[in-house]
Amino acid sequence: MGKLIDSLLAGSSGRVGRVVVANMFGNDILKHKPRRKQSAPSAKQLLIQERMKKSYNFIAPYKEFAKRYFGVRIGMKSPYNLAITNVLNAFKLDFTLLTITPAYSEIEFAKGQLLGAVPTGLTSTTSLTFTLVWFNNSGSVPVRETDQLQVLYMAEGEPKPVLMENIAVRADATVDIPLPPNLQGKTVHVWMAFLDDDFTNVSLSSYAGNVVIT
Repeated sequence: MGKLIDSLLAGSSGRVGRVVVANMFGNDILKHKPRRKQSAPSAKQLLIQERMKKSYNFIAPYKEFAKRYFGVRIGMKSPYNLAITNVLNAFKLDFTLLTITPAYSEIEFAKGQLLGAVPTGLTSTTSLTFTLVWFNNSGSVPVRETDQLQVLYMAEGEPKPVLMENIAVRADATVDIPLPPNLQGKTVHVWMAFLDDDFTNVSLSSYAGNVVIT
């Protein structure tokens, strides 16, 4: 893929032979149309394709959230592009065993400059509920005390996580999350982040750990 600068093709779009011209966010891009593959994909190629499917399944529930709250555009990479890249990198490939292993602690669902979340506890003592505890680091600053809590959780073995928005405020320092019956006995991974009252600034998400649901 190449970028067109002061070219006769600039401002064009479409395909000429195997050359494809497209405009992406004000940039004219020249791409080579790939030939159709005649041979069956290898085991490694299938594993890479499977990782892509798993990554898209994972990000689907918070796709719109990521579009707004995962950093800022870098060139032609949108916040969503950055978010899906984060998930892809966290799904580790083993080409020897042909396995995909999520590194849950490396996954982020929000990326911003707001005061970060500091998780301090994750337990499940009440049936079909987990309790998330964090340090109230607002410093008694009213505008920080009311930052809205965003929680992402996912049970091992499930294809998609669940995003829960604006379910508590920073000053609460704890929240109980009810779960559906099918998650009883399963290990659930939990992430958290804060969003300000104006819904403009978000913190970097934090991995709170995992807990077996009673």
